[in-house]
Amino acid sequence: MSSSKDLKKKKSKKKGESYDCFLYDFAKVTGALPTLLWIRPRVIYPFGKPKTKGGFMISANHCSFFDPIVILCVFWRRRVFSLATKDLYDTPGKRWLFENMRCIKVDKENFSLDSFHEVTRRLKRGKVICIFPEGRLNFESDDMLAFKSGMILMANTANVPILPIYLVPPDNWYGRRTTIVGQPINVREKCGIMPTVDELNRVADLVHDKEQELKEIYYSKYNKKGSQPKTADEVKEEVTSK
Repeated sequence: MSSSKDLKKKKSKKKGESYDCFLYDFAKVTGALPTLLWIRPRVIYPFGKPKTKGGFMISANHCSFFDPIVILCVFWRRRVFSLATKDLYDTPGKRWLFENMRCIKVDKENFSLDSFHEVTRRLKRGKVICIFPEGRLNFESDDMLAFKSGMILMANTANVPILPIYLVPPDNWYGRRTTIVGQPINVREKCGIMPTVDELNRVADLVHDKEQELKEIYYSKYNKKGSQPKTADEVKEEVTSK
C-alpha cells in the first residue's frame, strides 16, 4: 500500500512540475529552430562528455546578455534554471515572465536565505541550476573576475557537483557561440560536510582555475585565430603607447 501511495505522489509531483514549467517548455520548443539557427552552438568536450544525471550546478563566465540562452541550447535535454537579479523584476510584465520561466529571484547585494533554500531545494530534487559566479556581466575585460563562494556552499549543502564551462565571448550579437564543457567537480569531496569560509573560497578558486583552463584549451587548440583576445589592460597600453 505504501509503495502505491508513494508512486501516486511521485506522479502527482511530476504533473505539478510540468504544469509549473509549461511556459518554460513552450518557449523552449517553439523557439528551438530560430534559436539554434541564430546561435549555431558549437560544444567542445576536451576531457570527454561529462555524465550529468541528476541534480548539478553549472558554473559559467558571464560575457553577454544571451548566455542563459546559449546554456539552454548546450544542455537541451534538461531544464536549466537560472538566477535572476531582482532588478529584472521592475515591471509587471518582466515579473510575470521571469516567474513563469521558473527563474530564482536574488538580491546580489544581500543574498537571502529564501533564495539559498530555493536553490538547494531544486538541486536536491535533481534539477539543474546555472550560476554566473562573477556576479555580473563582465564587459570590461576578457579576464574572468574572482568567483563568489556562495555557489560552493549551495552545491555543498545540496551535495551536488559543479560543472565548469567556458563561454567564448562573441565577436558580435549574431555570431556563432562556442562553449567549452569541463568535468564535474565533487564539492563535498573537496571541502567536507561542514566547510570553513577559507575552504569554500579555496574551492571557488579551484572552479575559477578549471574554467580558466578551459579558456586556455580553447584558444590554444580550437581557436582558428590562434590567439586569445586582448585584455582591457593590454588595449589601454596600446592606446597609451600610440
